[in-house]
Amino acid sequence: MNIMAVDTSHKLLHVALKTAESYESITRTDGGRHAETLIPQLIALVERAGIGFADLDLLVCTKGPGSFTGLRIAMSALKGISLGVGVPLVSVPTMDMLREPVKFFPGAVMPVIDAKKKRWYVALYTPEGKMTETMDLAPEDMPSLLADYDNVLLTGPDALTLFPLLHAEIAKTDLTMSLIIDNLYQRDMGESLMALGQEIFLEHGSDDIGAGPVYIRKSDAEEALARKTGLS
Repeated sequence: MNIMAVDTSHKLLHVALKTAESYESITRTDGGRHAETLIPQLIALVERAGIGFADLDLLVCTKGPGSFTGLRIAMSALKGISLGVGVPLVSVPTMDMLREPVKFFPGAVMPVIDAKKKRWYVALYTPEGKMTETMDLAPEDMPSLLADYDNVLLTGPDALTLFPLLHAEIAKTDLTMSLIIDNLYQRDMGESLMALGQEIFLEHGSDDIGAGPVYIRKSDAEEALARKTGLS
């Protein structure tokens, strides 16, 4: 099965292509230039694999949460390919992708994405599965969420940034948990995204072509409009 996977939901760009003969992935920080770099990377991947976009069997991308612009970039690009050559597209929750490589950690796993404005997108998982919805929280709101766990692993592209902030908030409580940083938080996510995408496709089929990203909060533009119109 030829699968192409893309994640542009945060500061790292993940693109990957798997065929029967090969697997190649690219993980890079491009300074927020996902819109400029994504399509050339995808073209390069299929050319090096010796196939065309029409030879793909499945397209996979993340659907959120994450950067408003970033999520739209990947989804729009893959929708274009899907419509152009008739390849099914599925989207995967970003937090599920980030948790996938460490799903066997013997404790709680909390993927982390910087939501800006001193807040963070987080969700909590154990080996049994997802324990919470994806949330938009400040660091001071997190210790109570983690109170039932002895070991908590922070993972995701912004885990290193949140770690000292959350550690300081935990220190203000009487909690004795062990807070651990995933040192491989910038790992290749291609295989995880593909595995989850295949699972979703086999169980539910492809996304509706009208489906879009899932946002946890309103964009800055939407919030500004709401304030202006008195709807906030």
